[in-house]
Amino acid sequence: MSVKTRVGNVVEVINQNKKKTANDTYHAVLLKTNGHVHEFLFTQVELDVAYSRARKNIEDTLERSFISKIID
Repeated sequence: MSVKTRVGNVVEVINQNKKKTANDTYHAVLLKTNGHVHEFLFTQVELDVAYSRARKNIEDTLERSFISKIID
């Protein structure tokens, strides 16, 4: 059974109050889990790893919903 969902957006944000060795930017997303919205920040490396994992395990990925195909 495949799960269908809408497409979200990853937004690049500038790292405010950056420490010396920290990244200049992060990739921010808002995700809903168990009825609550949570904020997440990812580095480019973390996104690359997740993308690679999804490509290797295509059978475990999501499918776009009909509505998403029309408006996203």
